[in-house]
Amino acid sequence: MSKEEFFNFLKEIGGLINIRRKMDGPLCNYGCECSDGWLELIAELIQELVDAGWTREIRQIKEKFGGLRFYADGLPHSGIEIVGKYERRSFTICEICGSTDQVRLCGTRWVKTLCDQCQPPCNVSI
Repeated sequence: MSKEEFFNFLKEIGGLINIRRKMDGPLCNYGCECSDGWLELIAELIQELVDAGWTREIRQIKEKFGGLRFYADGLPHSGIEIVGKYERRSFTICEICGSTDQVRLCGTRWVKTLCDQCQPPCNVSI
């Protein structure tokens, strides 16, 4: 999914609301703090949460320790489980290109989930 497709998706659902930063726009004008390979995963997560009754109140979407982190308010009853499911899935998807082939954690100080095409071989595998 391209950034343009992602932002169009956000516009279709009415955007996200960031009360803490008091910003408007599809993703509060600051975007996801991760690479484009996870945009489709994030869109699927957002859609499942909206379908479950989420208020679209977002705090932050980022990569941390190689995995997706999705911080939100106004989650429905099943929201924690839904977010956890997608955060776990992020460890099987290259953050840069979105591939699910030969994906592993790479790096020592800054860990990322990458495929062999996006990162030379590294020592840590998942």
